[in-house]
Order: sequence, then structure tokens, then C-alpha cells
Amino acid sequence: MKNLGITLIIVTLFLFAPAVITPTGNSPDLSPRVSVSTRIAWTVEDAPNDAFALFWSGTEAWIAEKDSQMIFDVTRVGDDIGGELTLGNATWTSNDTEIAMDLILGVWGLTPWFPGLIVEIGDTNIEDLNQTAYASAERVAGNYLNGTMESSFGEVVANGTSYNCIIFEYEQDPVSFGDPQLTTLAYDLVTGVMVKANTSYSFGTPYSLILELEGIYVPSVDPTFLWVGVAIALVAVLAVAIIKIRR
Repeated sequence: MKNLGITLIIVTLFLFAPAVITPTGNSPDLSPRVSVSTRIAWTVEDAPNDAFALFWSGTEAWIAEKDSQMIFDVTRVGDDIGGELTLGNATWTSNDTEIAMDLILGVWGLTPWFPGLIVEIGDTNIEDLNQTAYASAERVAGNYLNGTMESSFGEVVANGTSYNCIIFEYEQDPVSFGDPQLTTLAYDLVTGVMVKANTSYSFGTPYSLILELEGIYVPSVDPTFLWVGVAIALVAVLAVAIIKIRR
């Protein structure tokens, strides 16, 4: 009976232990539990007045109001971060790289650079990200988005919380039609999550999107594990009661 009790305790502790195994480079906080997603929310400080169609990450057209929320529920952590994004009137499932391509959170240079909503952390990954950023804006033949790219490290405050970030600032060279792309992106060095984004351009229809991180909401206990733990506890209590009765 003593051995049975010890076994039940070990199993219960295992079930309640948080999931910490993630692919190299991604913050453990981003990994979804079995049935609960990690939720990341941003405040939409500015958005286009016109609806913009999704091409890479979905098939809808989205339009959002100022001071609304953009929400990304992380469902998969791998080479790309998969999940469900809600922005304005639209909700769709994709990965954060394709979402970045649709929302112009990056530079479509000869060397594409779309870091997405979340980047991989660690010195090596940040250095690779930095090198790709500069390559995307390089003034070479065939690069129609050549321009100036600058990066720096610094503190960024979003909704009252300070983050130690890598900050990218891109300015496209003058264009013959419309307005050049201007994009600033800041990523938290601890979680890899995008803290701020300010991107704009015009190719006939003005586009401007400004986002500020509201928070990262990590589930502490997966409800599935909770119910399994309760079930194991009830079985243990029942087993002890039956043994006592038989004695």
C-alpha cells in the first residue's frame, strides 16, 4: 500500500509538471499545453482605413479599429510559430512568418527578411537575424526594396512594461510612385516576442500599422492535466477506502 501511494504521488507530480521542452531557440513560455494555447496580445495603435486582403497567410480581407487588439494564440512551436490570429474583423490560422508577410512586418528584399511575430532567442540566432536584416536592404541589382537598415539594442516600454530589445529600423530608398516603406520592429530578447511594430508604405492605397505588446498570457496548469490529476486522486482515495473496508 505504501508503494502504491508513492507511485500515485510520482505520477501526479509528473502530470502537473509544466511542459518545458521546446525546439532550440524558442522561449519555453511560448509552448502551448495539450489543450491551452499561449496567448500574445498587442494593442492596435494605428491601422489602415481600407480593408487589406490576405495573400500569404489567409484568404480574407481584414480591417481593424484603432485601440483594438491583435491576438495570436500559439498552437505549435517549430521552425515557424503556428497559431490563430485575430485582427479586427478577421480570424485565421497560419504561421507567424506568413502573417508577417501579409502585415508588412519585414522587408521583401532580394534576401527576404520576415522575422514574424516571434523570433528565436540566443546570441547566435539574434546575430543571424541581424545579418539577414541588413542583407534584405542591401543596395544591389535586382533588389527593389533597397534602402537603409539599422539595428540597435535598447530598452523599449510597451503598455508600462520595459523590455530589453533588439530594434530594427528600415527606410526604403525613394520610389517613383507612392511612398517608400518605413518599418521599425522591436523584439524582446528574453521571449523573442515582437514588442513594437510601426510599418507603413503607399502603392496607391496608404498602409500603416502600429502595434504595441499588451502581454503574454501563459497557461499555468493545463485543464486536461488538472482533470487527470483529480481523477487519479479520486481513484487513490477509493482504493484506500476499499482496502480498509476489506480489512
